[in-house]
Amino acid sequence: MTPNPNKQLARRYFLEILNGQNAQTAHEILSDDFVFTLPTHPEPFKGPDGFLGLTKMLHDAFPDFYIFPADMVAGDDWVVTRWRGGGAHTGGALVTIKGDLPPTGQAFEIDGMTWHTIKNGKIVESIGHEDTLGLLFQLGVIPAPPAPEPPTSGEQNIQLALRYFNEIMSQGKLEVVEEILDPSFAFIIPTQPAPIVGHEAFKGFVSYLRNAFPDIKFTSHRHTCEGEKVASRWSIEGTHKGEFLGMPATGHAIKDWGIDIFTIRGGKIVSVHVNENDFGLMQQLGMMG
Repeated sequence: MTPNPNKQLARRYFLEILNGQNAQTAHEILSDDFVFTLPTHPEPFKGPDGFLGLTKMLHDAFPDFYIFPADMVAGDDWVVTRWRGGGAHTGGALVTIKGDLPPTGQAFEIDGMTWHTIKNGKIVESIGHEDTLGLLFQLGVIPAPPAPEPPTSGEQNIQLALRYFNEIMSQGKLEVVEEILDPSFAFIIPTQPAPIVGHEAFKGFVSYLRNAFPDIKFTSHRHTCEGEKVASRWSIEGTHKGEFLGMPATGHAIKDWGIDIFTIRGGKIVSVHVNENDFGLMQQLGMMG
């Protein structure tokens, strides 16, 4: 796939200018009449040097400041980027619509969106929106509303994750799906083209997996939790007796390792992000020669 040149410019904007404060890049990819606007700050920043002034203010206020692009959509002369950024307010003042905020010592991490207009190979406009309210809450500038009590403890969340491995994945008890997974549950793994969403879709995936490896057994070797998240280091063992990712049954015994991160709300699992040694698994099945 040919890289989209406008997306490459947008990535350089985030990584080299906003993160790296690279003046050479700023003058290379921003037009002389570049304009940056963001509701958090009272005035627009104009031109490469004006924008470098903003990046200096951010890095002075947040010495560990970071911003990383996530999703990008490119069309015509535009690139729209969803990003995540943050830092600890341990440096200088932060210039905001509420005035200059002295160091609070608090850390923040928020989402934002940026709409870039690109003409003749240069960025001419950057319109940003970010979670300003979340930023001010996290810095303690605005009193945050009291957080609701979590319905389940960390230990209870770990036990939910273990039931997922033992009862659903290892034993194939599909009736447990409705009991411990939220109706909006999403199973996200790189080997699937899109998240598997909802009870019935996930039951189908479990059945497919267990048809390919009828004796599959998941073992959680270690786990930890924080808030609504549970992370688990796991392994699987099984015998390849049915079609899997286009590979007919080989009879090979397989062993694979991976890590899952569960998100749990309201006493139910709402998502599982999975990453495992997929290349090693394909090698064991003879798909890689």
